[in-house]
Amino acid sequence: MDATLIVEDRKMGHTVTAEKTTFVSSLSVRYFSLLACLGLSIALVVAYFVFIKPLVTLPADILMWEETNFVGDIIKLRIGAPIYTTPSDNNSLVYTPLAPLLTYAISWLIRLPTSILAWRLIQLGFVACAALLVTRCSVILRRFAAPERRLDFSKTWMALTFVVLFLAATAPEVNRFVYTLHIDALALLVSVFSFWTMLRYLKAPGWRGVALMAICPALGYLTKQFLISWAVVMFVFLLLHNYKDIRRLALFCALAAAGIALAIGGCYLLWGDPYIFWTFKVMGARKGLTLSPGSRQISLVRMLDHTLRVWPELIIGVVGGLLLLRYRRENIRRLAPLWVAWVALILSEAFSSGAGWDTVYHFGPGVLIGATWLLAALPLYWPGKPEAANGMEFPRLVYFTRALLAVAGVFTLMIALRVVPTGDRNAGRYWGKMRQSADVNRYVADIESEFNGLPPEKVLLDIGNWVYLRHSVLQKDRAVSIADQPPSGHYENMDVFVSHIRQRAYAKIMVHDLHSPFFIYDWYRWPRSSGVRQALQENYQEVRTIAPVEGKELLPQTAFTGPVSVLVPR
Repeated sequence: MDATLIVEDRKMGHTVTAEKTTFVSSLSVRYFSLLACLGLSIALVVAYFVFIKPLVTLPADILMWEETNFVGDIIKLRIGAPIYTTPSDNNSLVYTPLAPLLTYAISWLIRLPTSILAWRLIQLGFVACAALLVTRCSVILRRFAAPERRLDFSKTWMALTFVVLFLAATAPEVNRFVYTLHIDALALLVSVFSFWTMLRYLKAPGWRGVALMAICPALGYLTKQFLISWAVVMFVFLLLHNYKDIRRLALFCALAAAGIALAIGGCYLLWGDPYIFWTFKVMGARKGLTLSPGSRQISLVRMLDHTLRVWPELIIGVVGGLLLLRYRRENIRRLAPLWVAWVALILSEAFSSGAGWDTVYHFGPGVLIGATWLLAALPLYWPGKPEAANGMEFPRLVYFTRALLAVAGVFTLMIALRVVPTGDRNAGRYWGKMRQSADVNRYVADIESEFNGLPPEKVLLDIGNWVYLRHSVLQKDRAVSIADQPPSGHYENMDVFVSHIRQRAYAKIMVHDLHSPFFIYDWYRWPRSSGVRQALQENYQEVRTIAPVEGKELLPQTAFTGPVSVLVPR
């Protein structure tokens, strides 16, 4: 409110009028606008947990394609089998092994070594740790950009930064699989750790900092092959930071190369040729560059398409970086190498996403780290104290408008991350999908009942290992392992499965979408047919179908809850 302080100085015999504009307390509008943003962010996090609850608690590993082999790897650890088995067994993961190894180790320590729910919660734990560490990175960035600036409401800003970065870490387009049994959650944490080591080096350049950074590409490789790109990102950073220091550049290159070589060599010593087959020949077969969007090589058209699709998320890092760099002249010299390195990370993610369509989740780490730049910049540009509007024609209006624009800006950030629930059925946060169908429990139970009276190893379920997990059975001929091979030109192991069908090796086979082009054993886009569908029709007969209630979706964003054909030998 407006206040005029009239001070009467009777000794001097005159009245001094001191006019002080305090129409709004410094703890009112600008603080409550910050609280409004925090409240909105917390509400969106709550909505996210409501949305994923029925998915995380599902006892069957059918949320996405890699869950089957992720659980399969843990079964291998439990029974002492190698992580990468003979290719003809068709039951290995095409990614490097750190995520399932670490997940099982943690679940063993907390005494839940066979809980699919616990394993999914561990993935969310990786996400929370990544959000905490990247929040720390945001604070360090802000202090680099404005070391003399004292931050008002620092605890509230810290809370807002963490919550918003958690939303970025769970954004439905670029981080859609972080709550599933997949490697993406750990990839986020490893990537954020890599970024933190760069910030640490920026704060105190030295040989130890170079050595710590050099660990990260190998750690990234063991998590996900594509994360080996951190070697390039860090090289760009060191080069721009001080291109004259050739010795440190050489040291980083030597240590990073040695770490990667040790990681690859260690895996080969443990698992031999099967490791090379699954992680190099199958996963790494796409080496060439092409313009063709339908090619099985790395397509430049797909790279461009994916980058444009996630441009709203990517622009967050662009805006945040520019705001920090322009805050003061010295920031360009000190922070520009780090920001250009982030751009190099985005380019590497665009490159890897060109290996296939709809792989925009490769951009997840880059988007999260990009959001760190904007969250570091926001406190520096947040509306100041009421006195900052003095001297303007309508100071009160200007002050309130700035606060409203700040809230609108944060809300726009949420829209860009696509974390606001919407009525669009195709959106990742469609509010109509925030409840689990009661039919899903019946669907899972019907699949489980097909194992009754039979040894589990004599029943083949194409997707899902949860029944085999209960019996510590390592099943062969897994659909995901087989489907991973044709894009790299491997059909020989699929022929092994066809021979098993012709020999009627299984007393019962259950497959999803047998009569659909999306039959995962015989995908319609493969260069040639696998022969699995024909072999099943000739040697097995379909006796019933397990299907959800017609017209009802069992679980949101789940590929493997369609009709299951139950087949027995003819």
